[in-house]
Amino acid sequence: MRRTLLTFACTVLALLTVASAPASAAPGDVVCEKFGSTPVADGRYEVQNNVWGSDEPQCVRAFDVGFEVTEGAHHNSSMPAAYPSIFAGCHYGTCTAGTVLPRAVQDLGPVTSTFAIQAPEDGTWVAAYDIWFDPTPRRNDTVTGLELMIWLRTTGPAPIGERTGTATVDGAEWEVWEGENGADVLSYVRVEPIDRVDDLDLMAFAKDATARGKLPPEWYMTSVQAGFEPWVGGKGLTTTEFAVTGIGADPPVLAGATPPAPVLTPVPVPAPAAVR
Repeated sequence: MRRTLLTFACTVLALLTVASAPASAAPGDVVCEKFGSTPVADGRYEVQNNVWGSDEPQCVRAFDVGFEVTEGAHHNSSMPAAYPSIFAGCHYGTCTAGTVLPRAVQDLGPVTSTFAIQAPEDGTWVAAYDIWFDPTPRRNDTVTGLELMIWLRTTGPAPIGERTGTATVDGAEWEVWEGENGADVLSYVRVEPIDRVDDLDLMAFAKDATARGKLPPEWYMTSVQAGFEPWVGGKGLTTTEFAVTGIGADPPVLAGATPPAPVLTPVPVPAPAAVR
């Protein structure tokens, strides 16, 4: 009887655990709605389709550390068709699990990120971070402060606005572009294109933006996003890895990785009382 009750209790506990677990995209989850999204990595990140500049269909397949554009045949010439991406933080009312964002820039410690891509040989596209800042701790609607972009690679398009100089940030050379698109846009374009960055120092870019008078330190970082701006084509664009640290979104354990062994703390055993 005790075993039966124990089995029943364990079954109920397991069901309650599953029911209360945070939503997360299963491998192969596909999003085709223009502004649809799905949580991944136990909710720490969100993959979004974000087709804002085209009426052509586009779909993304989400997985824990990234996504793949599985359908997309755009043919824009004057602006990006979309920004399929993965993000941490708050964006249009969706906040990822465990994030501390929005948080004032002056109150943030180190924020680093890993971002890796694969792409087909054809098409016209940009691979870039999109980091948003607002004068208020905004969690929904349109950010009105600063859009800071970090371009790792472009197959032709240039950022909005004009090239205003160069900068050395986090050990690499970048072209600096300034423009406006509802909010100020500050873009850093890597002089030597690259398909992967590890532990990129995002706060180094924020500090450079502050030095240029574009980012008051009391403004709030609201989200860190990474993905693609497809202009022509789009199918096959893939973010193979994404992680952010320093904003409450620790990187997930990759498949096949061995988790660290738990540290066991010895429990002191009281000495036996003296027999009188």
